[in-house]
Amino acid sequence: MKKLFRGLVVGLFLLFAWPFFLYKRYGNRAYRPDGNTLIVSNHYSTLDAFFIYLLYGRRRIYFVTIINVKEKCISRFVTWLFDCLYLDYEKTNFNFFKQCASILKEGGIVCIYPEGEINLLKFGFFEFKRSFIFIAKRAGAKILPVFIYPDYMPFRRTKLYIGDVLLPEDYGKYEDLGEAATFVQSKIMEYSLLVGKTKPPLEVTAMLPPELTESMGEKNDKKAER
Repeated sequence: MKKLFRGLVVGLFLLFAWPFFLYKRYGNRAYRPDGNTLIVSNHYSTLDAFFIYLLYGRRRIYFVTIINVKEKCISRFVTWLFDCLYLDYEKTNFNFFKQCASILKEGGIVCIYPEGEINLLKFGFFEFKRSFIFIAKRAGAKILPVFIYPDYMPFRRTKLYIGDVLLPEDYGKYEDLGEAATFVQSKIMEYSLLVGKTKPPLEVTAMLPPELTESMGEKNDKKAER
């Protein structure tokens, strides 16, 4: 019943707002998560989860979000509708880790944003928190790294780069959780370059040293020549 209701709500929403939710896939476009998969993505927008849903919504996906969203009626309804798992930064979250690992072990799919907050500048990355590696190792899950670059203008396409699946042996070779998290983050940073998002927005450029902005301009010119 909930799945049908979710489909109805999404359908009605897209009926009126579809010009804002066009997207283009890059990379591993044919891949479809087949269970025991942890989707890991950067976090530039409040709508990142919705684009993941548009990609893979035929499978049930559990989205990780902070528990604060339950304080408002609308956000509480949305997180209920999309099967969100709640993370509380003020607690140890043993039950949360156990819940995520259990879902993955049972063949489920979980989507998490390891930066832990939205990067509203849409440039660069915050450091990935290592807890997602702990979850993946505990469940023996595959990791699907995804880079999302949202575009808020109508009829403009949000870019989604779908990376190669990382098996437990790929990230498991790093005993330190922090090193493993950095390894996964480096993949997503690489994807950001592949879709051409190497130039910071104007409000960021204004804060950078002139020599750095000049060097970035030269790199972009060389890329365009290719």
